Amino acid sequence: MRRYVCLLLSTVCLVTACHASVRSTLTAPPTPEQIAELWKAPEPGRDLFWGVGGQRLAPDPAITYKVLAVKRGGFSMGLTVEGPRTRKWSAKLPPEASTEVVASRLLWGLGYHQPPIHYLGRWNAVGAPDHNPQLPARFRESKPDFHGLDAKDIWSYYHNPFVGTRELNGLLVMQVMLGNSDLKDEQNALYKLKEPVEGASRWYVARDLGQSFGRTGVIDAPRGDLRMFEETPFIKGMAGQHVRFDYRGRHDVLVDHMSVDDVRWICEKLRGLSDKQWNDAFRAGGYAPEVASRFIRRFKQKIEEGLALGK
Repeated sequence: MRRYVCLLLSTVCLVTACHASVRSTLTAPPTPEQIAELWKAPEPGRDLFWGVGGQRLAPDPAITYKVLAVKRGGFSMGLTVEGPRTRKWSAKLPPEASTEVVASRLLWGLGYHQPPIHYLGRWNAVGAPDHNPQLPARFRESKPDFHGLDAKDIWSYYHNPFVGTRELNGLLVMQVMLGNSDLKDEQNALYKLKEPVEGASRWYVARDLGQSFGRTGVIDAPRGDLRMFEETPFIKGMAGQHVRFDYRGRHDVLVDHMSVDDVRWICEKLRGLSDKQWNDAFRAGGYAPEVASRFIRRFKQKIEEGLALGK
């Protein structure tokens, strides 16, 4: 009981504490070249089943991986595994394995940079805590064979070159639509590449998107919860010129000042995804068609709700 009370008090302190200020790291608006480090208009018809880099970067479900380390912290257990040619992967287990892959595919389909990640529904490993076959997992390679792509640092939603831009605001609205309130700094990765790809040789990436498709919250928010995703509101109304969301996370200051145009911008981008892309994104995450269709239906309802603002 004492431990529970301490945890509760600590949580209240975190939630009620003053938020860090939100400010740009630039003294002038970012240039188009700088914006391209976060977002670049995608080419039509991106393949949302295989994702960034295509099929050649996907892990092989037929081989047996070697477990190098076990990560028990966080909401979902993870493994560091090694495959042929000493390729090392971060393998995240349920419940976030599926949700992270789908969320990543959707962001990439909209033009936001993402690393190659894949879902393996059935795979084997030696040295694992559990018997084979292993649970389904999200596989993300540490240094994929993709233009020298390598995560060098983290970045913050509070201090970055894009504060106040339509592109960053659109990303934050997208996080609300996904039901992701896990917006702490260490979830974002700053990648570098050997040459420009998708318009830039440095990528600001919203990563570790597993807390999605449920509802936002402070502690153990539901994720991958179809009923919760269907029943949770998106837009609650307006507060002056700003849109009020059903957002229950501790980083609410990040989404407190979104305009109608910010919401409509990202919803227009989402409406541009084809039915094939929507279905491929959920298929990439291992969802059965009947489950995927309900998630997609609710997401499209949110899109129409956003587009109706200001009319």
